[in-house]
Amino acid sequence: MFAARAAAFMAENPDVEIVELVFPDMNAVMRGKWLPARQIEKLAKGSVRMPMSTYNLDIASEDVVAAGIAVDIGDPDGVGWPIPHAFGRCLWAERPTAVALMTMTEPGGAPCVYDPRQVLARVNDRLKAKGLTAVVAPELEFYLVDGETDDFGHARPPLGVGGDRLEASQVYMLDVKSAFSGLLAEIDAAAIALGAPAEAATAEFGPGQFEINLAHVEDPLAAADHAIMLRRAIRGVARKHGVDACFMAKPYGDQSGSGQHFHVSLIDADGRCVFDSGEMAAPNAAMRAAVGGLLETMADATLLFAPHLNSYRRLRPHSYAPWLATWGLDNRNVAVRCPALAGRAARIEHRVAGADANPYLALAGILGGVLRGLETAADPGEPTEGEAQPQARSALPTTWPSAIEAFESSDFIRDTLGAEFARVFAMMKRQEMERLLERVTDVEYDTYLRTI
Repeated sequence: MFAARAAAFMAENPDVEIVELVFPDMNAVMRGKWLPARQIEKLAKGSVRMPMSTYNLDIASEDVVAAGIAVDIGDPDGVGWPIPHAFGRCLWAERPTAVALMTMTEPGGAPCVYDPRQVLARVNDRLKAKGLTAVVAPELEFYLVDGETDDFGHARPPLGVGGDRLEASQVYMLDVKSAFSGLLAEIDAAAIALGAPAEAATAEFGPGQFEINLAHVEDPLAAADHAIMLRRAIRGVARKHGVDACFMAKPYGDQSGSGQHFHVSLIDADGRCVFDSGEMAAPNAAMRAAVGGLLETMADATLLFAPHLNSYRRLRPHSYAPWLATWGLDNRNVAVRCPALAGRAARIEHRVAGADANPYLALAGILGGVLRGLETAADPGEPTEGEAQPQARSALPTTWPSAIEAFESSDFIRDTLGAEFARVFAMMKRQEMERLLERVTDVEYDTYLRTI
């Protein structure tokens, strides 16, 4: 399939010189290599190799030595394979370039257990075995920030109309969106060129913050692929315009955080929406069970939705960012929102993941929770109205260490992600945590240096 796709692409784009091979690691950091376009036929033949440990590099690009999958065993290669629908021309590069999203198998053909895409495929296979297809649409929030940091190395908003720096809330303001209309239009075109069906873009609460939605697709792997390629397009186009795209969950302490929401529905073997209650008064049993499963597994899976130190600055009360395992109907204060209960649009919106989460892993945790709920007929209790309040067992981990501990001790996580992936992911997060805890911050010096 890819060989035909590549041949047609090169016939239409004979000037392309290189193909950027993208292997998103466990942190969704884009790693990979460049392949001369004249050798593009290698992609379909399994001739591209990368160390399997590439996926388990930490956020500082260091090997996770304790995991024992690099130096200890000779750092063996896996085989890279392109995703046919996630391949296209890179519109922002000066040098004629194509981008190919990659996945990995072991040399013998078995899925690479360290590849986040293969982890999601594992969960998707369980859905398929039950005759179910997940329909997924991601929504990604991000900040555009000045290409240069301030004197303290901190991010600062970009310049808007008239050269003034954006500072205040801008939610839904068309004038702010208009100021960046050229950049946003280029992101849209770049994403579509890479196979990602970008839809509406809106200005969000923070200065320079935007949201781009992706179309619903009947394939969770493709939905996560689209999210990855959208991120690639956003960052590339932003840099072309002299600004940076920031996917931190909370780049400014006093401004809105950036989320990554997933709209999820299920269709059965006959093409019927499993969540369709037939009327808008109340969710049906399947939707209630799915929501119940998400709530029961949410604490264990929080590390997938909030994988970094900065992630936990976003999960705070009074912020539209969930810090409690709660659900509601058309209520944006909760972790799991059910915006539509009837018809083909009946769906769940999962609102916990930050923009910094790996979409493959976030979706694996979400769909795993849905499966758990359907299998056990989980009861979510009564829906929340208004702002969620703490209840028994409703609080999510609100610190990085507690999220790692919940993840490591979870049978649900090992069953959903695979024991080996869960093991090395937790080790990576512990290594990152230890490194960052060694850093003394400027606020600590400001607060304690001469006061105690």
